[in-house]
Amino acid sequence: MATPPPHASSPSPDRSEAVDRHPTRLRTMTTLPMSDPDAAVAELQRTANAPAHVGIMSYGRSGDRPLDDPAYDELLATAASMGRPVFLHPQIPPHAVRDASYRGFDPSVELALATFGWGWHIEAGLAALRLILRGTFDRHPDLQIVLGHWGEMLLFALDRVDSLSNIATGLDRRVAEYFRTNIHIATSGMLTPRLLRHALDFTSIDRILLSGDYPFHRLDAATLADFLGTLPDRADQHKLAHANAQALYRLDPSPSGSDEKATPVLE
Repeated sequence: MATPPPHASSPSPDRSEAVDRHPTRLRTMTTLPMSDPDAAVAELQRTANAPAHVGIMSYGRSGDRPLDDPAYDELLATAASMGRPVFLHPQIPPHAVRDASYRGFDPSVELALATFGWGWHIEAGLAALRLILRGTFDRHPDLQIVLGHWGEMLLFALDRVDSLSNIATGLDRRVAEYFRTNIHIATSGMLTPRLLRHALDFTSIDRILLSGDYPFHRLDAATLADFLGTLPDRADQHKLAHANAQALYRLDPSPSGSDEKATPVLE
């Protein structure tokens, strides 16, 4: 295995070894040294021929530099050319934003409000919206990103957000249209039928990924079966359960009939 660039300090080799030990069960997301865009490109290219790596896990900014900054354009172009989706992970707001908008409570409440209660999701949703407005997907139409938690608030405000199209007139399409071509939505353990119904108003079943959010949400077979059963079409159930992820991350079907072992959940 090639040596990581000196800035990377990447755990990627350890994760590759874990996949090597369990090749029919595991794949990994690549984490990159985002504070150094050139090193991030080098680290991503280093994993080009590593089948264990199927996507990228990244925050929406590094320090004060957002992911849509031109400094990351080569990285995003490389991700697009390699077919590596970028999962935008939630991130705590910057200190200045926390001071302005999340203070004034007991410290535990302040932290909860700035993280899982609100701030995490606003940060991730804003990062995706900035990528759209920067024209990132016009320059790199093959680039795919994944937003957890049913779209990190964006789907709930998409009718309003789409009005930005009237101002950002340099885009090839309206803002909302990129959700049907470049953005995938993960459930993040929130298996609530009304959230699924709402998502399907703005995107297609092909762009929704079943996912957990361990340790915050611990799912059992009965919960999964009930949730998938809200879709009347069995083909859509299979898309949501595994086929969408297999297509997005270019995963081979599970060997030795492993997919068939999961079918009782869908029955």
